[in-house]
Amino acid sequence: MISVIKKKLNEYESLEQALLENKSIEGPYWIDINMPKEKDFEILKEHFRFHPIAIESCTEKVKRSKIHDYIDYKFITVTSSGDVTKGVFNYKNIHIFINEKFVITIHHNENKIIKRLFNELKNESNIFSSGTDFIMYRILDEIVDQYFILTDKLENQIDLLEEKAMNNPVQNTVTEIMSTKKSVMKLRRVVSPIRELLNTLLRHDDIISEANRIYYSDLYDHILRIYDFIESEQEMITSCLELYSSQLSNSMNKVMKFLTIITTIMMPLTIITGLYGMNFDNMPELHYKYGYFIVIFGMLFITICQIIIIFFRKRK
Repeated sequence: MISVIKKKLNEYESLEQALLENKSIEGPYWIDINMPKEKDFEILKEHFRFHPIAIESCTEKVKRSKIHDYIDYKFITVTSSGDVTKGVFNYKNIHIFINEKFVITIHHNENKIIKRLFNELKNESNIFSSGTDFIMYRILDEIVDQYFILTDKLENQIDLLEEKAMNNPVQNTVTEIMSTKKSVMKLRRVVSPIRELLNTLLRHDDIISEANRIYYSDLYDHILRIYDFIESEQEMITSCLELYSSQLSNSMNKVMKFLTIITTIMMPLTIITGLYGMNFDNMPELHYKYGYFIVIFGMLFITICQIIIIFFRKRK
């Protein structure tokens, strides 16, 4: 699906059709290409003279955020966060070609950020009054806002894991902790290049106008805050692992303590039964009529005394 927006939003089945029907288009415009085909890339090469390396980068679905300078335009790849499915955090790339005349975005799946922006902008009378760099700011701002949501979800997830590690230190808990740790590390690897990207954009006077520089500075501050949140979450997940190990050790100690108490109670009884289990002929009370009952009573008495001693010790 190809979407073109200047004064109003139009949608087309192919890029060829979109360019054909907008031959007379002048001034800034935004073309969004969802699920591009091979033919679309060929048209981009021929019509816009985009460099083959930039086009090749658009065909790769997983790519690090970056910026490349070309003579007539800038090429930017930025990673946006997708939906969270079953605790797994997905990421998608948006490729942006930009100069003072156009913004062209390319992505390989339905992108909610782009879709939401189109719905907002289609009702505005003059969306390019602040320049194409402001449109790109709106895209990047939505992406950064999604990372705030993502860090909040991760923080909530870590809080739940802390409770589980405290109250239920089982194998499933440590599996969830390690899975979340991988998510935090992956998020850090994704956000770090975006931070570098925004820092580079702020140094480009040919891309960012002086009027819009303040917006990009604010965006850079936001991504720094997100990076700080991620650093904090890494420390939290490490503490969570330590808490799990500590609680697991405490649980093991409780089990060992219980087994030790049982062993302590059974030890004198084992001695008595072992003593009378010896096969000597001349043992005292061996043929006594009430010997069995006396021994059983003695064993019960010893057991009760031990339990009472342990009880009073616990009650101090």
